[in-house]
Amino acid sequence: MSMNNNFTIKQIAGDNNNFTFNLVGAIDAHADTMLGSLTQIPANSYVLLDFSQVERVNSMGLSLLLKVFENWEKQKTRIEVQNLDRMVSMLFKITGLGRFIKTEGAAAAGTAEGINPEPPRHVEIKAAAPVAHVASDKLNFVASMQSGQQLTGWYLLNTYLQRRMKKAIHFEQTVDTPNPDSTDLLFAKPFEASLMIKRHGFIPVMRPSSEADEVVILTRSDDTRTLAEYADVCVSTATESSFVYLLGRFLCDENGLDSSKLTFDFSGNEIKALQTLIRKKADLAFMLKKTYEGLSSFSKNSVRKLDESQTDFACHLFLVAPHIQNQAEALGEILAAMTEDDQGKQILQDIQIQGWSKPEEGEVQMLQMVYDRYRG
Repeated sequence: MSMNNNFTIKQIAGDNNNFTFNLVGAIDAHADTMLGSLTQIPANSYVLLDFSQVERVNSMGLSLLLKVFENWEKQKTRIEVQNLDRMVSMLFKITGLGRFIKTEGAAAAGTAEGINPEPPRHVEIKAAAPVAHVASDKLNFVASMQSGQQLTGWYLLNTYLQRRMKKAIHFEQTVDTPNPDSTDLLFAKPFEASLMIKRHGFIPVMRPSSEADEVVILTRSDDTRTLAEYADVCVSTATESSFVYLLGRFLCDENGLDSSKLTFDFSGNEIKALQTLIRKKADLAFMLKKTYEGLSSFSKNSVRKLDESQTDFACHLFLVAPHIQNQAEALGEILAAMTEDDQGKQILQDIQIQGWSKPEEGEVQMLQMVYDRYRG
């Protein structure tokens, strides 16, 4: 098979309806045509995909793989994948594709899916009684920021949007789930965005360009243990309902540390989680990589990074409420054009975002699938 945007599929074997393929390169949106060609395999076959030469797999690539696997399963094709690196293996397990990972023997077969943490237990959020939106020239803009240092920049972005949308916009930050009845514009964390899309019909407009929500696992700087040695300890993190919590647990499990035996302290926000760690009330902390990178030198010197994710999977999303979906296109154009004027560039720098791009449908679908599996 031929090359397509640096992604190649090489057929190694294909006898008696048993097929082996080497996947080479990056599996992302550009791999669509190449992966689609695999659906031509006869029904009732056996397919083995080798990932040893795969550079990375992002959420769009996972979405494309899922479509191929679904097609094969309908044709009763048996599927196995092998030689996944640690991060790709983790992505397969997060998204429910872990059942396809080739294992050796019955004991290993239980490991592929058994390593998944159970869906987080949580108290159902009691939403306020629905309130009909009243037509108004004023919009409410709510943001879940990735770092407290960005606050001034978000107020400037609010002013920037007011001038270009020619509307009065009230801005506020939140650490809680936004109220859908009083929110018009929303910049939300991955699972918050998924909830607002699923339950309240919010529409994803843009996402930060070339940026995913990655997670770091921290301990105190004077603690010399490896991650696998932190059995049965207390972990501090912001909330149980977050992608950070889920991804942090997967990182532990992939390092041989059973996350189901850890105790979790949910502090409400990441800075409090860090303080809990530094004050020796916890031994580990899960935190957004971006928050960690923005810490003061004093805070950074007080902790040591044990591991970090490189999943390129989930991200914050900029959404609009369904009652103003007719303004979504205009808002998207304004955000996308921020890199073209000096004021927009400065605001992007202040909120620590390189720019905005439209989220791929597959990216949103995969995030929704993970949300449904663990939170929905």
